[in-house]
Amino acid sequence: MWIHISRFIIIPILTAIVLSLFNGCAMRSSLTIWAVRPVLNGAIQSLLSETDLEIARTGLEAELKLLEGIILTCPEDRQLLVLAAQGFTGYAMMFLDGSEPERARLFYERGRKYGIRALSLRVREFSSDELTLKDFNKLINKLKRNDIPAVYWTATAWAQRINLELTSTKSLSESPRATSLMQWVLDNDPSFYYSGPLWFFGTYYSSIPPMLGGNPEKSRQYFEDANKADGEYFLWGKLLYARYYAVQVLDKELYVTLLNDVINGAPNEPDDLGLINKIAIIKAKELLKEVDELF
Repeated sequence: MWIHISRFIIIPILTAIVLSLFNGCAMRSSLTIWAVRPVLNGAIQSLLSETDLEIARTGLEAELKLLEGIILTCPEDRQLLVLAAQGFTGYAMMFLDGSEPERARLFYERGRKYGIRALSLRVREFSSDELTLKDFNKLINKLKRNDIPAVYWTATAWAQRINLELTSTKSLSESPRATSLMQWVLDNDPSFYYSGPLWFFGTYYSSIPPMLGGNPEKSRQYFEDANKADGEYFLWGKLLYARYYAVQVLDKELYVTLLNDVINGAPNEPDDLGLINKIAIIKAKELLKEVDELF
């Protein structure tokens, strides 16, 4: 524990020292970017493996603000922008969604904007607020495989924000853009981030009414495909499977089975899933207490 605490104190200090050695112009040099980026990325990846929630939350907050400060100086560094999109989206999902919805909404929007900025560095027109859906989809077709992380986290942030604004007609009208982005990821790499696109569409088709495109059978198939591929490791996905599909079709047995699977943990989980799996276990225990209210 003391090793982790020291590490999270030292990383921001070291980064600050590095930054202090360069002025604004020099900061834009590739040498400086090369030196700072791995420090930030390493710090955030380390936090994602942290299972002490207090350390993880405090550490992520500090690193996100540090990251934003560097982006102010390096506004066109795509990797930093994608890291910010992932960081703000992940933080909101793990620590805010469900307990602080308004703050979660703001964090999702911040993540979405960083993602759009990253995409607009690849295809400039993404920065426009005047695009029709048809034009937006044309831009998506210009993207390359190495844009997958930016597209994935932009779509995730966007969809999560919309999910917190279901009474807003304007927000709902943006939903096809988020799903178009994730469909592109699904078409190009369905395994990205532990089958993230499959979990996404499983949730999507079970969280909206049939009149708006909801489809329980499609939801089940996406969840089953994701579960077979990465359910053993990605406990958050099983949590979504129970929370959305099992509840929608009133399958109490599946609900309880999935949540118990989450609670039993992932014995051989990858390091970068330590934090999110820990939170998934906590949330699964809470959802299991609601079984009699839901079924």
